[in-house]
Amino acid sequence: MSHATFCRPDLDSFCRLDRLGLSVTGQLVGADHTVLACRVVEPDDWCHRCGGAGTLHDTVLRELAHVPLGWRPTILRLRVRRYRCTGCGHVWRQDTTAAGGARVKLSRQAVLWALKSVVIDRLSIARVAGMLGASWHTVNDAVLTAGRALLINDPGRFDGVRILGVDEHAWRHTRHGDRYVTVIIDLTPVRERTGAARLLDIVAGRSKEVFTSWLARQSPAFRTGIEVVAMDGFTGFKTATTEQLPDATAVMDPFHVVALAGDAVDRCRQRVQQATRGHRGRSGDPLYGIRRVLRTGSDLLTDRQRARLAAVFADDAHVEVEATWGIYQRIVAAYRQTRPGRREENAHHDHRHHQPRGACRTDRAEDPRPHPVPPSRRRSRLLRPPRHQQRTHRSDQRPTRTPTRHRPGLSQPHQLHHPRPTGHRRLPTPDTPSSAMSR
Repeated sequence: MSHATFCRPDLDSFCRLDRLGLSVTGQLVGADHTVLACRVVEPDDWCHRCGGAGTLHDTVLRELAHVPLGWRPTILRLRVRRYRCTGCGHVWRQDTTAAGGARVKLSRQAVLWALKSVVIDRLSIARVAGMLGASWHTVNDAVLTAGRALLINDPGRFDGVRILGVDEHAWRHTRHGDRYVTVIIDLTPVRERTGAARLLDIVAGRSKEVFTSWLARQSPAFRTGIEVVAMDGFTGFKTATTEQLPDATAVMDPFHVVALAGDAVDRCRQRVQQATRGHRGRSGDPLYGIRRVLRTGSDLLTDRQRARLAAVFADDAHVEVEATWGIYQRIVAAYRQTRPGRREENAHHDHRHHQPRGACRTDRAEDPRPHPVPPSRRRSRLLRPPRHQQRTHRSDQRPTRTPTRHRPGLSQPHQLHHPRPTGHRRLPTPDTPSSAMSR
C-alpha cells in the first residue's frame, strides 16, 4: 500500500454512479436502508423534435434500487428535470437510460450485481430481492432479462464445447405444465480439469424429439466439434445423438453406471433370498440384514460391517450375491481412481482373480464376461436396452407397501450375471409369492 496513489474522496466513483451519468447531492442513512439523492449530469435541454432551445419546466422524482452498500438496501432518488421547447412547445425530460431503462426499478449496476449473485454466488432470488429492497417479481424479471441478453444470447457461449452431458430433471411438482426438463451441460472443463461443468441450456420436456430438436438448432460447427455425449440409459438420448452427432461417442455417465450395478446387486440378492428362504426379505434373514451394507463402498465399511459380510458370504448358497457384490465394488473403485490408466485397469480387471469361495469358474452365471466383447460394442450394448422395454423413472418407482404393478423395468447389465435357465425357474402359484413381490 506504500506505492498506492490516493485521490480526493468521491462518493460518485465509490458508488459507481459516474458510470450511470449521475452525481450524488445528498444522503439519508436510515436504520434499514440508505437513500442517495442524485441529479442527472447531462443537461439535455435541446428539443428532440425541432432542435430548438428549451426552458426549465419542472422537476420529477424517480427512484431506482442500487447495489446494497453498508449491508443495507440503497435507493437512488433522481431529480429529473423537464424542459419545454420555446418553439414547438414540446415537453421532455432528461435522458436517464444510462442509469436504468424505461419503466424499470433497478439501476443497471444493481441488475448486474443481482445476476452475478444468482449465477456465481448461487443466491436465491428471494435473498437478492431482500438485499436490494425490491419485490421478488421485480428482481426475477430483471435477472431473466439480463441473463437472456448477456448469457443465453451470447454467440460465443457454445465455443470450445467438446464433451456434452444430457440428463432429465424434475423441476415442477404440480399437475400443471411440463414436470420434467432436459438439462444440457458442458463437461469439457471437467475433462480438461480447468473448472466445473457449465450449464448450456434447459429445455422443457424429456424425449428424443426434445434433444433432437435442440441439437438441430445448433450450428454445424458446434455439432462437428462434439466428441463425447454423456447420458443415462435412456435410448431416446442415444438415438438423438446417433442421428444428429454421428461422429460423437455416446457413453453412460458414472452415476447411472454405478446405479445400474447397484440395482443388479439388489436384484441378485432378492432372487437368492427368494430361492433360499421362499419369501421376501424379513427381519432376521441374513441377506435382508445386509441390504444396505452391500450398497456401501468397501473402503467405507466398518469392522462390524465387514464381519457381517464375511458371515453371510460364508454360506455357499450366497455365492452369487458375493460375486455380484465384488463386481459392483470394482466398478465403484474404478470411477474413484484419479489416474485414467489405473481406472481402465480396474474396470477391465479379470474376474477370475477374485472368485468367491466355492464358485465354479466354468459356470456362466458366475463369470461376468463369458465371451470377450469388443470395446466398440461393449458401450453400445450397455446403453441400448431391449426395444420393447419402456424407460422407468425415479418418480415412477413403487413406494413401500403398495401393490405390485406389472410393468417392465430396466434390463440387467449383461456383464453382471445371467438369468437362470427357464427350466430352473419357479412358476408363481397362488400359494407362492411371485418374484416381483421380492423387489
